[in-house]
Amino acid sequence: MSESHAVYVDAALDQLRRMNLMRHPGRIPLDMVDHSMPSIDDWIGWKPVPSQVTEADLNELEVRAGVAFPPLYRSFLRYKHFIDLTEFGVRFERHTSSDWRRVLTATVFDQWEPERTIGRGLLPFGSEAFMDAGQVCFDTRARIPDGDCPVVFLDHEWVDTDREIQLMFSSSRKMFECLKMAANSDLIFEESGLPNGGVSNVAAVIQRFFEIDPSGAGGRAKAYWSTWQ
Repeated sequence: MSESHAVYVDAALDQLRRMNLMRHPGRIPLDMVDHSMPSIDDWIGWKPVPSQVTEADLNELEVRAGVAFPPLYRSFLRYKHFIDLTEFGVRFERHTSSDWRRVLTATVFDQWEPERTIGRGLLPFGSEAFMDAGQVCFDTRARIPDGDCPVVFLDHEWVDTDREIQLMFSSSRKMFECLKMAANSDLIFEESGLPNGGVSNVAAVIQRFFEIDPSGAGGRAKAYWSTWQ
């Protein structure tokens, strides 16, 4: 069976293609330029390429971080380079062939107040996409037996309270499975913040989203996800 990280990445890229969103303004690594896609003004077509990240690269970063990355996240980083993926609650940092190390290093170690994240065992890998609340992290303090971790986000509106760290998914595996389903369903959000994307049965799609992760998105984190239902 295909790993959930790979299935999600492929589904996310397919959704971006369906929505004609595989263009980016500014510089793109030469190996990621899609010459089959005509540019629009300064928006250049891009394509994913196989990841150049090695196990040794990740081992080195883990030593510096002082925490082990969840196994599926390591596989995610070693699967494909991309500029964007779909944004359904989670906005992944760009992961290109030319600057992946700089971006990942900045995300984990150099972001605003790293003592609130890596200093507390929270490993940042993206940002919260609905409210721009703050970083999305793996909570390595609650690691499960297979090495995976819950996915949480930091809400800057609630710094130094018991609501600062909020659950999103029970594990990275469940996160990838939920986001894959959302991408395959073309569930996106309009500027109004309401789900649309031509999906007529939003409530049914969200219910399936909850059922995939009953102890996370459909459990303790249900209040967060229900805000967008």
